[in-house]
Amino acid sequence: MRSTYLAALVAGVLATTGTAVLAGSTSAVAAPRAAVAHDDFNGDGYPDLVTAAPKAAVGGKAGAGFVSVLYGSSSGIDTARKVVLTQSSAGVPGTPESGDAFGASVASADLDGDGYADLAIGVPGEDIDSATDAGGITVVWGSAGGLTGTSSWLQSNTVGTPSANEAFGTGLTAADVDADGHQELAHVNGTDSVYVHDFAGSRTPANPEQLYGIPTEDGFKPTGLTGADYDKNGYADLVVTGTQPSLEQVENRSVLLRSDRDGLILDRTFDGGSVGTSGDINKDGYPDLVLGAPRVLEHGEWDLSGGSVQVRYGSNLGLFGTNGEEPVTVFQQGQNGVPGVDELGDDFGGDVSLGDVNGDGYLDLAIGSQGEGIGDLADAGAVWLLRGSARGVTSAGVQNVNQDTAGVPGAAEQGDFFGAQARLIDSDRDGHAELVTTAPDENVDEGFAWVLDGTSSGLTTSGSWSFGAAALAAPQDNAHFGSTVAK
Repeated sequence: MRSTYLAALVAGVLATTGTAVLAGSTSAVAAPRAAVAHDDFNGDGYPDLVTAAPKAAVGGKAGAGFVSVLYGSSSGIDTARKVVLTQSSAGVPGTPESGDAFGASVASADLDGDGYADLAIGVPGEDIDSATDAGGITVVWGSAGGLTGTSSWLQSNTVGTPSANEAFGTGLTAADVDADGHQELAHVNGTDSVYVHDFAGSRTPANPEQLYGIPTEDGFKPTGLTGADYDKNGYADLVVTGTQPSLEQVENRSVLLRSDRDGLILDRTFDGGSVGTSGDINKDGYPDLVLGAPRVLEHGEWDLSGGSVQVRYGSNLGLFGTNGEEPVTVFQQGQNGVPGVDELGDDFGGDVSLGDVNGDGYLDLAIGSQGEGIGDLADAGAVWLLRGSARGVTSAGVQNVNQDTAGVPGAAEQGDFFGAQARLIDSDRDGHAELVTTAPDENVDEGFAWVLDGTSSGLTTSGSWSFGAAALAAPQDNAHFGSTVAK
């Protein structure tokens, strides 16, 4: 439990071994350095991997959660070069408590402009005074030594008293919403609001730069957030993903908030997406939007869908054009050249990630399908890779991997949920993104992650490897490691 009067900063130095040493507190922003990748926390030029276990027990507190960071290098990510963060780590605000869900959402960017990426960690289950599950966000600041320095805490009392079940920090992303050339932290709570925090002048902003209420009168429930400047007007737009009831069904739904000099404005709500990501797939200079729609539930219980992924392409007219009918490409198993059979409960589109696997300069699309059956094994899970091109996402050269694919460590088992999370990341900067995918229920709910290299011909299982919480000296039992992976 946290006091509503808690100051929004705690100082600490977090060694790459996971050991943390308290240091002097400061809210000053360091002198600017050259631009850095959104996930390079130590500024060495190599992207770093963030994987979390928000359901893990910490100090005997079930569901307190932890976040792990594996640092990239010329040889890729390595479990020996890591930091494990919990709310008991020195320099991280708070105390591990049951149901905090530390790491339920994560996002990274150079938020303070010092040339090192910073890590924002959502804690939507945090209790604040008597407000159960009010939620909060910890920002851990990057440095030459990695995630070192000051940690800042955000909670909704910056704009009013925290409310029970608000789940502040449910979804996180970074985007330049105000066109100042600097990334802001945007986040959505679990009820009805989007916040934008600007850290350019201070690591402890007193209030959000913007606060926008999203329409919930039809039962819309936020699940996540992505953003980019889809129309290249200089201001990044935000897409809130979520679900919404329709008659007796619960469907995937999203909200587009456009941004201009007057701030965020509601553009529309539209079909598709309980998860999303953004990037310029076809290299036309306009970011594109990818949404995963993994399930449609009847009465909130029975899955009526195998899942789908939709791709909307940015343009000078935005994602929808002038008439709102801009074409959208939809991918499903058994359609549009995607192999497989569309079956109820596949959860195709349960997670999506963009990265250039084959080094042709175009972003490829990884699609998780944690409910995919392998033979008679229900919910064993799989991942698809679709290629990017000048025409956008294409199924030409599509690949599919699961734990029964030759060269992938382990074996497909019922209920592993392989593919629950997927990340394409070029952690060794060889020009080919690796696929990192997870199975949170592997080894009786312990959870594991797999790493498959990228090559000029696509993903290869040669040399693929896996790791779990044990390799990170982190809590293992019922950890569901890999439930969250940063994009």
